[in-house]
Amino acid sequence: MRLFAIVMVWGFIANSTNAQGIAEKNDPARKRVELVIEQLASRNAAPIVRGNARRGEDQTIRFPETFDKELQIPVYSAMQALLAEDDIAIDILMEHFDDVRYSYSVNTYADYNVSVGRACTILATQMLIGFEDELSVVSRSQFGVFPPDSTDENESPTTVLDYWKKHRDLGAAKIQVQAIDAMLEYFRTADSKTEPPWHPDAQRLETAEFNRRRDENIKSLTAIRRFISDTGRRYRTNRTNGTHDAHYGFPWTSREFNK
Repeated sequence: MRLFAIVMVWGFIANSTNAQGIAEKNDPARKRVELVIEQLASRNAAPIVRGNARRGEDQTIRFPETFDKELQIPVYSAMQALLAEDDIAIDILMEHFDDVRYSYSVNTYADYNVSVGRACTILATQMLIGFEDELSVVSRSQFGVFPPDSTDENESPTTVLDYWKKHRDLGAAKIQVQAIDAMLEYFRTADSKTEPPWHPDAQRLETAEFNRRRDENIKSLTAIRRFISDTGRRYRTNRTNGTHDAHYGFPWTSREFNK
């Protein structure tokens, strides 16, 4: 538990750093973030994923008796500490996308393991648009509203991290406002009769429920936008999993899907 306390302290004593620049090698902020990223690597071996959802099989994880859930606490603490970091951590996280070491597992319709590199991708994305996962789901169209895709049909869809690379000089707070404005525009015109359900096999929401969730989302996004505008600071989520994903393998988690 001492390691848990150390990681939490790192998250809370983060010093203010220039959001527009990339930290130099000897920058104290870089050293701190690098140390916390190292804690994303679990001391457990990756559990075996059984089955393949792409072949129509149940894809599930069952932890072996040797898997120590207490060893996952520093991993979770590191994720929370990184989400609380300054904007400079986004670039440092992006330098670790190729780290294949095991970090944690996810229970969903098709269970999967998350590498350190994938965890860094998730965290960097959440630092920019994590509020997406705090919203009620009315349609799969609400995801990917921001950033706008290139008009060139030969280019791959633009991710929020691609957008950050080109516009990091704006800082995360201003990029968040852009994302919120795009999402507000979507929700204000979203119609239950034309919007697709969240999943191809799911039914459309009834109009009353669709409108209730849509209005809740507009209210939440408006409040977040006001906070950013009033403070000039990035909105910081503590969500590290997607809408239909659940952390799995921590002492306080259990199976929520495919029980």
